[in-house]
Amino acid sequence: MMPMLRTFAAVALLAGTASAATAAGLYGQWRVSFENHPGGPLPFTLDVREGKAGPQAYILNPPERLRVEQVQVTADSITLSFPSYNSRLELKSAAGGTLAGSATVLRSTGPVTLAAKAVRGSWRFTPGIVKPAGNVSGRWDIIYGPRAIKGLLLLKQTGAQVTGTVQLPTGDMRYLSGELNGNQLKLSAFDGSSTGLWSGTLSGNTLKGASFAATSSPAGNAWQATKEKQASINPVAVEKPGADRLSFRLPTPDGQLISLDDARYKGKVVVISIGGAWCPNCHDEAQFLGPYAARRQKDGLEMIGLQFEYGADQARAMRQITSFKARYKLPYPMVYGGQPNADDTKKVLGALAPVKVWPTTIFIGRDGKVKEVHVGWAGPATGALNAQVKREFDETVSRLLKERA
Repeated sequence: MMPMLRTFAAVALLAGTASAATAAGLYGQWRVSFENHPGGPLPFTLDVREGKAGPQAYILNPPERLRVEQVQVTADSITLSFPSYNSRLELKSAAGGTLAGSATVLRSTGPVTLAAKAVRGSWRFTPGIVKPAGNVSGRWDIIYGPRAIKGLLLLKQTGAQVTGTVQLPTGDMRYLSGELNGNQLKLSAFDGSSTGLWSGTLSGNTLKGASFAATSSPAGNAWQATKEKQASINPVAVEKPGADRLSFRLPTPDGQLISLDDARYKGKVVVISIGGAWCPNCHDEAQFLGPYAARRQKDGLEMIGLQFEYGADQARAMRQITSFKARYKLPYPMVYGGQPNADDTKKVLGALAPVKVWPTTIFIGRDGKVKEVHVGWAGPATGALNAQVKREFDETVSRLLKERA
């Protein structure tokens, strides 16, 4: 009997080795493009490789190298899952050594499907040599969209390659990457859920064009930018609270009910982070808040994540919150407040609502009174602005910790 068992084990080992070797044929860098994205194809680089615990994948929007949450690679397919976003990208082998498939991303109107194709390589928009007509590096005052929102465009150009982001009062556009081909600027981004495609024409010290997201109209959002050395923006607005008290009792995914009247919050500084798993800036903020909350709890700080998620399915929302909390290892309770609309935010926050910008942060002093409301965030793609908002956050918390209950 023993020789037969050894034979089975050997066969299984060979089969596993063969399967891994076959799957390895899909490892490497792929230029993925969403073909039916508004505004034209949206490209990004996908790097798939073998890790110690199995396949790993990274989405490249230089300089960001974003690790994919869950990766499955078979002999003829790559499946990427993003539980914290409730999104998914599936690619299968196609003719000529290419891959084809689709991504499903969640929006307020429901799931959106983006057709995808992939070829070997890491070029963004144009294969081969690209000659720029100028240099767009620097700070630009930007006017964005039909409401003429004023913001800041940050660009860095090396040769023809361009990276950067756009900071608006509502948040930043994360890492944009692309090129200046002649006088034509093209930038794109994909982070597992949110998409951004920006195109513009350079004329002297002016850039003019349109931007597109997964649910944009065919015309997109028009924008115009002027290069200014002193261009700046305050990424987080400090607002006067509409009320000095806040009261709620809301559920966590594990069935607890959290209230500011709970003993753990008495005499403490409490920071309430209002966000949603659908919000890319909330993901960036969470990367800062998790370690910060853990470090300053000993000083008397408590935090609560107050999530408003898409759709009326509370069970799905709870799974979303659980995945979000796990991805960033958040040490504080996360509660479900409803959907991200005016009615649900008013039910929970009263006179402090409606919430118009995500994320929004509420700071409560040791005496239980609301002290400040901070609106917006600047993520790591903004560089110095990101450092600024983290410093201002810490200054606010430190000041409130010094106050007596």
